[in-house]
Amino acid sequence: MIAIPLDKVRNIQKAYQSEIDMQRQNALDELNVLNSEKHTVVDKEYLEFVISKFENQNDNILLWDLNRIKEEINKIDFKNVPTEIKNGKTRKTGIKDKIIKCLGYTKLRSSFYPNYFNDIGIKACVYCNSQLTIVANKKHAKFEVDHFYSKSDYPFLSISLCNLYPACASCNGTKSSKKIEFELYTDDISKTKKSDYKFKLTSNSKAKYLVTRDRNNIEVEFEEPDYKSNEFAKFNDVFHVEGIYKTQNDLVEELLIKSQIYNESYLNILKSSFYKLNLNPEVFKRIIIGNYTEDIDIHKRPMSKITMDIARELGLID
Repeated sequence: MIAIPLDKVRNIQKAYQSEIDMQRQNALDELNVLNSEKHTVVDKEYLEFVISKFENQNDNILLWDLNRIKEEINKIDFKNVPTEIKNGKTRKTGIKDKIIKCLGYTKLRSSFYPNYFNDIGIKACVYCNSQLTIVANKKHAKFEVDHFYSKSDYPFLSISLCNLYPACASCNGTKSSKKIEFELYTDDISKTKKSDYKFKLTSNSKAKYLVTRDRNNIEVEFEEPDYKSNEFAKFNDVFHVEGIYKTQNDLVEELLIKSQIYNESYLNILKSSFYKLNLNPEVFKRIIIGNYTEDIDIHKRPMSKITMDIARELGLID
C-alpha cells in the first residue's frame, strides 16, 4: 500500500549481485538446452526471442525496472507467446510453461525470494497488508509473489525482480491478470513517504461503540485514490479490502480502549519510563499500539496499515 524507493531496491540488488548474475546464466543455459530440442516454427522463433533477452550479461533482464520492461514490450519487434487451437479453443502453446521452468521460478520462491524481499523490508502482502507473503506446505515455506506483467503473457519476465510484487495467496489469485495502478518500486520519493490509501472509522462509529461496548458497531472505511484511467480496477473491487477488515473489529476495539486508557498524563509517565530504558521513541509508539507506526514500514508486518491509521485518528500516535 506504499511504494518503495528504487534506490533502496538497487542497493539490495547489489548485495545479491553474484546470485542474480548466476540466476540469469542458469536460465540462459537451460533455455539453450530447451532450444536444442524439436519445436514448431513459431515456438522456436519465440524461444529464440526469449534467449536473446538473457544473453547480454551487461544488461541483466532480472534487473530491469518497470519503465525498461514497458519499453521492451512496446518495441516493434516484440513477440507474444505463440497460441494454438485445440478442441476449438485458442490457447497458449506449451512453450510458455517450459520457459518458466527453465528460469527456475518455482525454486527461487523458496531459495532466494524470502531473503531478498526480507532485506528490502517486505513481509506482508503489498496489496491487502492483512497476511504474510509466505505459503507453507508439508516440505517447506514458499514466498508468494504476484507478477505485475503476468507470467502467462510474459513468461520471460517471471523472474525479473521489479516485476515481482510480494502478495498473499488470496490477493495473488484474486488479482490474476487484472490491471491495477500501483507502483511498488519508484524513483518518486514523495510516493515512498506517505501512502495514498487510508483506513478510517465511519462517522459516529467511535461514539456508538463507547456507548454500547458492542464491537459490531465498529465500522471501518477504506479510501483509495482516484485513478487516471478507467482501465485500472480499484483495490477494493479487486482485493475486497473492506470485506477483509470487517473481520478485524477486535483489533480496532483494542485501539479504542487504549485511546480511553492512555490519556496524556499516563502517556507521559510511560514515555518517562521508556526514556530511562534508553529505548527509541518509535519503539515506544510501536509497543503502545502493537504494530509499526510509520507509513514507510507498512510492508514489514500484517495489519500495520489499519493499526497506524486508526491509532492516528484516535490520537494514540502523531
